[in-house]
Amino acid sequence: MASEPDISVFRPDRPGIRKVLGDLEAEIMEYIWSRSPDQGTIVREVFEELYERRPKQIAYTTVMNTMSRLAKKRFLRVEKKDQAYIYYPNLTQQEFVSRFVGRILEDLLINFSGAALERLNTLPDSPAAAQARQYLDDITRRRQEEEEHE
Repeated sequence: MASEPDISVFRPDRPGIRKVLGDLEAEIMEYIWSRSPDQGTIVREVFEELYERRPKQIAYTTVMNTMSRLAKKRFLRVEKKDQAYIYYPNLTQQEFVSRFVGRILEDLLINFSGAALERLNTLPDSPAAAQARQYLDDITRRRQEEEEHE
């Protein structure tokens, strides 16, 4: 698979995958994920789907540019076949969610480890707290190993 998708924004006030993707990016990815992963999708298919269901009409070039941007961010891979560009998801929706949740958790646990551990100790669900502590220990160990190999 290609390198990791570029997840550089996190909006805690937004629902679901919109925490890390814009509204149009999320709509496009949700449509692509709703299809068979090996089916491939062309811009025209996405445009027609979004044009039908959006209250405010959308331009074909907006969809095309957004899909191109999703490919640059490594959420999609693109293959040229004849005169068409065919887009495929690099990750399933579940893999994507797992990666972005893991990345955000890792960032919080590394950058705010004291506060994160303090908060974990107040969780009423001790198995979840123990699992989160284990995750923090794994991250810490992996980071130390990476530093030793540099």
